[in-house]
Amino acid sequence: MNTFRLQMLRPDKQFYEGEVSALSVSEPTGKISVLPGHMPMFINITTDMASLTEADGTVKTFATGEGMLSVYKDRVVLQSDFLAWEEKLDQAIRRRETAMAQEKERRRQSFREYRLNKMEMAKTFINLEKGSK
Repeated sequence: MNTFRLQMLRPDKQFYEGEVSALSVSEPTGKISVLPGHMPMFINITTDMASLTEADGTVKTFATGEGMLSVYKDRVVLQSDFLAWEEKLDQAIRRRETAMAQEKERRRQSFREYRLNKMEMAKTFINLEKGSK
């Protein structure tokens, strides 16, 4: 067995799937390399640059965010909140920053609406109490 199946997932899509001969990622205490036949385990991964070696020997470098690496007997699954190929990293970071800013604004707007609705509901209850007296 010279390779293993690697599946890399982001919250929004599958980032990569294929046969690889090696995977190297960062975990809280350093780097870890996974080779065919590695013992099964679950580990947290951290934000850093990582690499994989495809079955044909091609090395691909990518960035990871916080996530989880699950090593099974027959496959490896890497799940991360951020994955981007090295050559597309700047573009991916800009996209992520834009998405985070939009999400922050959406939450701010949602909280404003929540407060306004809460005030309207209080006003309605006050008017109901006045009407019942």
